[in-house]
Amino acid sequence: MAIDQKPKAKTETDAEKPKPLVFRDNPEVKAKIDAHKKANPNDAAYYSRLVKEHPERAIDTLVYRDVQKHESEMRLISRQLPQAKAFYDAQSPEAKARIDRDLEGVSPYYKDKTFVQAALREKDRQARKEFSNPAPTPAAGAKAAA
Repeated sequence: MAIDQKPKAKTETDAEKPKPLVFRDNPEVKAKIDAHKKANPNDAAYYSRLVKEHPERAIDTLVYRDVQKHESEMRLISRQLPQAKAFYDAQSPEAKARIDRDLEGVSPYYKDKTFVQAALREKDRQARKEFSNPAPTPAAGAKAAA
């Protein structure tokens, strides 16, 4: 049986070398991108120049798109948050513990989004549990008497 070795201490050269980027190749996404480039040749030329001539601005552009996506998601989350909090308050301690576990270590930037997602997962879990253990149906004779 082999004994696990302690990892070697990282040297300064190890810290300076980031892992190489690995890209996925999705033909469907590539086709959409190619179609957009063909329909909007000025966009492709603009972004090519932006990356070459102003890489910091290109980075800011990509980050800004992420910010816009996050803000869009947060508008929906802000509408769902009151119901999620009400659902959380009505739960048993075990259910609250499951939701709280999902929130451990989450950045404050994503806390509300993660909370709503955890509440929805818990609600879905409870619904699935309810469907897998259906309530007993009343006897046929009881129905006829009513």
